[in-house]
Amino acid sequence: MDYLYSYLILSEIYVLLGLSTNLLVGVVGIFSVSQAAVFGVGAYIVGDFLLSGTLSFLPAVAVAAVACIALNVLITLPSLRVAGDYFVVTSFGIQLLATATFTNWTWGTGGANGMPGVPPPDLFGMQISSTRGILAVSTVAAALGCLAFWLILRAPFGRLLKAIREDELAVAAAGKGVLRAKVSAAALAGAFAGVAGGVYATYLSFIDPTSFDLDASILLLTMVVVGGARTLWGSVLGPFLLLALPQLLTLIAIPTTYAATMQQLVYGALLIAFALFRPQGLLGERL
Repeated sequence: MDYLYSYLILSEIYVLLGLSTNLLVGVVGIFSVSQAAVFGVGAYIVGDFLLSGTLSFLPAVAVAAVACIALNVLITLPSLRVAGDYFVVTSFGIQLLATATFTNWTWGTGGANGMPGVPPPDLFGMQISSTRGILAVSTVAAALGCLAFWLILRAPFGRLLKAIREDELAVAAAGKGVLRAKVSAAALAGAFAGVAGGVYATYLSFIDPTSFDLDASILLLTMVVVGGARTLWGSVLGPFLLLALPQLLTLIAIPTTYAATMQQLVYGALLIAFALFRPQGLLGERL
């Protein structure tokens, strides 16, 4: 039963990350490969606060969300001065820079050795150490994230973001603030990633740079592509499907030394297959 709970918790954490990535890549059309870096910042901030005893869980998550909002805005503003392939290269460089920082900043992140012993979440003075309790926390966080995403898509702001994706020049000619809308979307995506990082750090109690590297960003993109861009349910389905994939691979007689490589090959194959044959994903809007 604990294994099932663990799968559900991680899937719900990645639902928040899927919402974050889908908002940028699917809804607005900003192809970013640096969301795992923002996720890592949220995780390390919550881990630092809880280990030092400076803040409890909810205030620490709030600070992490604000910090990730600011980080995503700072990343987006200069990146939006370039477009198309140049934006992808810029976000790629930011991801590599973040990974190098996580790996070498021993004082703040523990460096390559990671950050062990992150305490479990506490709510209103009560520590939640059971897997079932943490599942309740992740479920509430994912449900609130899904509700926020649903409201965004149906609000005038969400329709503006979709219009920007379809024809940015026409939106600008209509007198709408394109840059402000894109930065606002990046801020919301940062908030999702920051909350996900906080829940992730307290659940695993150990975080290290490998959880927030380029492979993690590619995994997030794969989840959005497979589940379906531009829709809420696509952001939910993708994480649940792809996190079940490693367990399916265990049914095949693959040496453990090749298991991680095989996962990356499968993720790459899925990206190519869906891009060619079903670009809208399983539950995405028809393109």
